[in-house]
Amino acid sequence: MTALATSTITARLPMVSLRRASLHDCEQIWRWNFAPDVRARSKHPTIVSFAEHARWFSRRLAEGHDPIWIIEALPGSVGVVRLDTVGGGFTRISIALAPGARGHGIGRRAVTAVCRQWDRPICAEILADNLASRACFEACGFRSVVECDGLLTYYWDPET
Repeated sequence: MTALATSTITARLPMVSLRRASLHDCEQIWRWNFAPDVRARSKHPTIVSFAEHARWFSRRLAEGHDPIWIIEALPGSVGVVRLDTVGGGFTRISIALAPGARGHGIGRRAVTAVCRQWDRPICAEILADNLASRACFEACGFRSVVECDGLLTYYWDPET
């Protein structure tokens, strides 16, 4: 691909920024994560109550080990991305976008930003039939290495 073609493609993708989540974001994150269409594409499709989510979210922010970011793009907050320590030197990434933010390259920009900032190996678990998420993570340099019962595990490593 030529430099001109690459810059033209990049110019079409919306600008995104990440900010650390706060307690103020709790309800919106719950709405994004537990929307029925998001749950349908999740490894854990069960919807938890807002009260249960709020307790988890409060504890998670207080612990401060694994980051949660709000994805900002015009006209405002459009999604959430988080990292969870899973052991073996890996951290798992999860992302959920508002319906209107999907399909515009926002997820790709957010995942790329998190990978650059974290600068350590990251994995993503994606249902095999979730073609949009697979395409997003593959475009960000993740490689599928494990498939088990319809779940693909993708890995990204800053060293490769």
